[in-house]
Amino acid sequence: GTYPGDSARDGHFANVRGKALGSQHLLSLPREHGNSASGTFGHLGGRLTIPGTGVSLLVPHGAIPQGKFYEMYLFLNKAESALLPSEGTQTVLSPAVTCGPTGLLLCRPVVLTIPHCADVGSSDWIYQLKTQSHQGNWEEVVTLDEETLNTPCYCQLEAKSCHILLDQLGTYVFVGESYSRSAIKRLQLAIFAPTVCTSLEYSLKVYCLEDTPDALKV
Repeated sequence: GTYPGDSARDGHFANVRGKALGSQHLLSLPREHGNSASGTFGHLGGRLTIPGTGVSLLVPHGAIPQGKFYEMYLFLNKAESALLPSEGTQTVLSPAVTCGPTGLLLCRPVVLTIPHCADVGSSDWIYQLKTQSHQGNWEEVVTLDEETLNTPCYCQLEAKSCHILLDQLGTYVFVGESYSRSAIKRLQLAIFAPTVCTSLEYSLKVYCLEDTPDALKV
């Protein structure tokens, strides 16, 4: 199959434009400014991208039935990823991302791309994709490299992002479990300081963040 990064496929969707959702839809989405994207797509498909975050949703040609038009959205859900329960040595490796609306009839899988902060050169990771149920619980969807014909989705892991082929839209997050001390999670330090200092004291704020584009933006 082909995935995002296939120049021919990307070029095919370059001319597809999604129109903005009506205000009644926008008001119902728990979104923050700059951390979401929305549009209307038909049989030709298209792509939603949240700028500066590494998060996107590719709707392939033929995924939406002929003659149908779906209003779709994509947003970061940082508060939800913070609520993930700690399970042993498991850690969150990506932002929690919601794509929707749920329950859409899709003729072909869509491709959700999310950044992650795992060092894939370290082989001591067990990667899992989790989804949030309507009750708010996080449930395992698939463990990478253990996919079968009955697995509800498929994940293609790259150095700094993961492409997920989905039949069902919803809220997803990428997590990892280390089974030795060799598993490495990439972090970044963000240091902030005032541009003007009027006293002898100079304050610095230092944040330790996951090494993903969305973390610094949020």
